[in-house]
Amino acid sequence: MGKKRALILLGVAIVVVLAVSSPAMAEEARVVRRTLFGIMEKATFTDAIGFSVMMVIYLCSIASIALIIEHAITIRRSVIVPELSVAQVKTMFDERRFREALEFCQADPSFISGVVHAGLIEAANGYEAMEDAMQDATGERSARLYRKIEWLNLLGNVAPMLGLLGTVWGMIVAFGEIEAKGGKASPEDLAGGIMIALFSTFSGLVVAIPALAGYGIFRSRIEQMSMEAALVAEELLANFRPSAGE
Repeated sequence: MGKKRALILLGVAIVVVLAVSSPAMAEEARVVRRTLFGIMEKATFTDAIGFSVMMVIYLCSIASIALIIEHAITIRRSVIVPELSVAQVKTMFDERRFREALEFCQADPSFISGVVHAGLIEAANGYEAMEDAMQDATGERSARLYRKIEWLNLLGNVAPMLGLLGTVWGMIVAFGEIEAKGGKASPEDLAGGIMIALFSTFSGLVVAIPALAGYGIFRSRIEQMSMEAALVAEELLANFRPSAGE
């Protein structure tokens, strides 16, 4: 009974603390939001050069988010090595409907179908030619995917440079204020330029970190999926492999 009463008292205390602190926390969050948007507005609309740099960074951010979403949808196992396509091709091979399998792989846009199709075209030249064709097709399609995600790598490397450009310009503005005041500029006079400098660096890093993280994740995923597709293709075309006695 004593434990139950203690738990009730603890729960009441937590509710009271939350009720008291919630308004203060909400007000603090509103202040942070106002401050952040105020800094963003001032850093963006102070002058033409700052505006140009920040607009490019914002565009890089939008492009990075769009690419990450698109790659997350298209670079996955259900698209590169779809189980339904593999099952259909296997069924056709088991039933020795090779012509139908060739036409299906030609029409199917998946990675695995493209690799199998390349091998089937070389069936008349022997299994070794089929293996070479599948290896070439795997390398070609993998390279195509690597080139596709290279834009994330580019954005991840360019965004910090743009942030550094904004930083340099912000420092130029700050020192310009010092020069204009005859070396007697107040902290308020310098705050604008320093704020632009720091916010530009911050914005560049905000764009670069997710872009480079996404690039690394998708690169690893492509490597894994390519190897899996090559192994599945070899298993599907095992019927064409000559026996040991031949």
